[in-house]
Amino acid sequence: MRALSVAGFLVAAALLALLPAVSTIYREAYPAEAARRAALAACAQADPGFDRLIARQRASCYARQLPAPATREAVPRSEELAEAGSAFLLR
Repeated sequence: MRALSVAGFLVAAALLALLPAVSTIYREAYPAEAARRAALAACAQADPGFDRLIARQRASCYARQLPAPATREAVPRSEELAEAGSAFLLR
């Protein structure tokens, strides 16, 4: 009987240790954001072999389905420093 309770304790400890990883995987596979959910649904419909639990497949799906994020125009560092300095002097 004691071995059964020790085994139960070990199983419970293992489940508690795995809970953060499992919840993270689930959250990423079934995102709350509508655009990501729609992208994953479109990929699953287009490719029957698509597995939303695999991070690499999700990333390639997002790259195909979602628009690229807008990038800021690169400002040379010297101009950035000049703007910061002039803003400081204006105060």
